[in-house]
Amino acid sequence: MSVRLTHSGLPIDITPYELKRFLNRARVSLGLSKGAIEYLVFAIDNCQKSDFLQGRICAIWHSLERLSQIFGLSKRQVGRIEAELVDAGLIRRTYPERKSRSGDRVDGVIKRAAGINLAPLIEQAGYVRSLVSRRMQSDEDHKRLREQIQGLFRQIRELGNTDADEAATTILPRRRPTELTDITRMQEVAEALEAVLSDFSSDCGQPEMAVGSDENVRLNTNKEKKTKTRMAERPIDERRLNTSPTHARRLAGPQLAEYIDLYACGGPPDWQAITRAAHDRAYELGVSSRLWRARCTQIGEMRTALCLIVADRNSRRTDAFAVENAAAAFAGMARKENGRLAVLDSLIGELTIALIRSGGNT
Repeated sequence: MSVRLTHSGLPIDITPYELKRFLNRARVSLGLSKGAIEYLVFAIDNCQKSDFLQGRICAIWHSLERLSQIFGLSKRQVGRIEAELVDAGLIRRTYPERKSRSGDRVDGVIKRAAGINLAPLIEQAGYVRSLVSRRMQSDEDHKRLREQIQGLFRQIRELGNTDADEAATTILPRRRPTELTDITRMQEVAEALEAVLSDFSSDCGQPEMAVGSDENVRLNTNKEKKTKTRMAERPIDERRLNTSPTHARRLAGPQLAEYIDLYACGGPPDWQAITRAAHDRAYELGVSSRLWRARCTQIGEMRTALCLIVADRNSRRTDAFAVENAAAAFAGMARKENGRLAVLDSLIGELTIALIRSGGNT
C-alpha cells in the first residue's frame, strides 16, 4: 500500500490538547458522530507530542479487538466509526487489507506504522480551528440578537399601548427569541419589532395642542396664507424611513433581489443599489419613465423604490394582499404616498410579518 505517512505538522499556535478541544466544539460543523470525536480524542491521547512535529509519523495501530474493548463497542461499530472518519478525510488507513495492524517506535520516534494515520487530521487543524471561530461568532451573533429582541419587546411593552403589544405579538407570537435559530429570521424579527417601536413611539410622542384662551385665538381667513402654510409642510420624502436597505433587500422578490445584489457588488446593499435596482425592475414591469421620475420627485427615490418593492412582491402572493398588476399597484401606492396617506409603512409592516410567517415564501 503506497501512502504518505508523514505530515506537515500542527500549526505552531495549536497544541494537541487544543486540537482535541477544537474537535469537540466543531463536531456539528464537521458532521461527525460523538463516537467519531471520541475516537479522534483517544488517538491523539495515544500519540506523543513529538509525533505532531513536521515530517513525523503520527499514528496508532491498536487492533479492532483492543479498540472495541476500550470503547465498549463491537468491532463492527468501531469499523463504522473508522469508515466515517476516512470518508470525512480526517484519518488514513495504512495497513494492508486483511492484515494485522502494527508499528515500530524507536527512541520515541515512530519509524513504521501500519494502522490509523492522523496526518489528514493534523493538516486540517487550521480549518478545524476556523470552524470553531465561526461557530463562536455565530453564537455571539445569536446571543446579541436574542438580547436585542428581548429589549425591543420590553420597550414596546413600556409604551403601554395595546395595539403596539398586539403588533409585536403578531411578529413573534410566543415572544421567545430563544426559539429562533435561523440568524436571518432573527434579524427580520428584530427589524420588524424596531419598525413597530418606531411607529408607536412616534404616535405616543406627538405633542398635544395646548388649549389657550379665546382672546389669543385669531381665525385665519386669508386663503393665500393658508395655501402657503400647506406648501411649507414637511415633504413626505424627508420623513425618517423605518426601513433599512438590508430590510428592503429581504422584502424584494427574487428578480429584484438579484438586481440589488448586482448593484451592491457583493457587499451589503445601500440605498443607491436599492433605487437603481428598483428602477430597472420598474421598467420590466411596465412603469413608465415619466411616472417613475414624477414619483421620485414627489415622495423621494427611497420611498418610490419601496413602493415598487412592495408592489412587486405582492404580485407574487395569493392571499388577501395579492395584486394582479404590479405596475398598477405601484402607481396607486405611490399616488397615496404623494397624497400623504402614508400607506407605505403599514404595507411594509404587513409584508414583513407575512414573510416571517411563511419563512420567506410569500
